Amino acid sequence: MIQTLFAALTALFLFAGCSGHTLESEKSETYDFSKLKTVAIVHPHIDNPRTTSAQKIFDEAIAKEMQKKGYRVVSDRAGADFIITYHLGATDQRHLSNDYRVIGIIPTYYSPYYGNYGYSYVVGQSTQSYEFSEGKIIVEAIDPHENNIVFWNAKMTDKLKRFKTPEERKKFIEEVVEKVFENFPDRS
Repeated sequence: MIQTLFAALTALFLFAGCSGHTLESEKSETYDFSKLKTVAIVHPHIDNPRTTSAQKIFDEAIAKEMQKKGYRVVSDRAGADFIITYHLGATDQRHLSNDYRVIGIIPTYYSPYYGNYGYSYVVGQSTQSYEFSEGKIIVEAIDPHENNIVFWNAKMTDKLKRFKTPEERKKFIEEVVEKVFENFPDRS
């Protein structure tokens, strides 16, 4: 139920277009990628077999990206050389910012004996709080024939935003998936 809620949140708000995303990917230097030809896309640990609209779009975008890289997508994980699995999540974040501003200048007398005078600055502080939601996608490539070894993974995090149309959301998901898989090796 919670995973379905996270996927629904991701479907509604997804990553912000502020290009403030972070992307990390890592691949095994010792794994033999040349043996890979077929891939299955699998959702792990879902209690509810229902697939959300966001998952369908991610599935299609991942399949498209794998095909562009030369892999054949199969529906049966038993017949796949490797498995792509992904996790979607959302968390609430808060950013605090302190701002110091000069409000004014007032005359001050330092010593009544010497007649010195000067000016003091009146400084005001304001603290601003900015709340936002952050979306995350974690993708793993797993070899089911070698003890389920994870030989490639990527993680992308960004602020969530609303989309005006389903087409905008779909296009953005496709762009996110393309970025996530840019370091995944092409089939040799």
